Amino acid sequence: MRILAVDDDTVFLELILSALRSLGYDDVVTANSAEQALEKIELAKLPFDCFLLDIQMPGVSGVELCARVRRLELYRRTPVVMVTAMSGRPFVDSAFAAGATDYLTKPLDRLELKARMGMAARLHEERERLVTYARQIGLSVGAAEMQVEFDAAFLIPGVDRAIEYMALENYLLTLGRKSVHAYASFGVHVTNAATIYARADAPTFVAMLSDVALAICDGVKTVQVLLAYAGNGNFVDLTSRTNSTDLEELERSINFALCDFEDIYQADKLPLPAVTVGELIRGSVFSLSRPTKILDQAIRSAQPVTIIRPKMKLLAG
Repeated sequence: MRILAVDDDTVFLELILSALRSLGYDDVVTANSAEQALEKIELAKLPFDCFLLDIQMPGVSGVELCARVRRLELYRRTPVVMVTAMSGRPFVDSAFAAGATDYLTKPLDRLELKARMGMAARLHEERERLVTYARQIGLSVGAAEMQVEFDAAFLIPGVDRAIEYMALENYLLTLGRKSVHAYASFGVHVTNAATIYARADAPTFVAMLSDVALAICDGVKTVQVLLAYAGNGNFVDLTSRTNSTDLEELERSINFALCDFEDIYQADKLPLPAVTVGELIRGSVFSLSRPTKILDQAIRSAQPVTIIRPKMKLLAG
């Protein structure tokens, strides 16, 4: 795996270079500024498979660098691990919103580094399998990415504040149980997603999800939301515990906004997407559960309730 590590602290770069090599990652390129990193990305004969970016750097910050990397088609899904001192945690939200997939704290802990790089390696291997698959069936990588499974979680393109579901889980795990109480989550379920998936091609299905995601973001009316698609027609939003959004009104707002696309869906002979919004699930400082449990609960809460009616008994007569 070819790695680009970027940090304005040359001593830290030496430390992380040594630590990565001890874990078996030998192909590591370093840069001490965002500008130098962008130059090395542009001139690279082989693409990088993973980025380690310091969040707080003079000039162009690591967050802005992450956003610029994500705008490059080649690196749209490449793992990006942000590196920050504990005092830099307020910047982490912005980093994930810019497209980061994970983050690592200073001072460097070898076990944490091993875990983060293991995750990045798994994402890279998944990407390599996609490239191989694309070559085998004669598609571009972008087209192959559109061959989506209904239950797959993936990044919704073209939506601000949207991140990958795995990145959202990583964010909560790094916050830990003590900090997750400051956050809350709610789910949005597309009730007829399976029907649309069965009738539409993959790009049309993804476009439908983008319509829903944009309607969610417009309805929430705050930038303090991270949105991820979890598969099976389920979106999950992570927001502040104090978020005062009326979720019943949000459900009406999303469904109303989707009506603007009715003519397009009729032309494609598809039903208009319809959504249900679940309850606001708040994290608890006293919970012993994994921090990601609030995402699972939010998704379940958005599922429509199925009423099972008892069968009528025939009276003997």
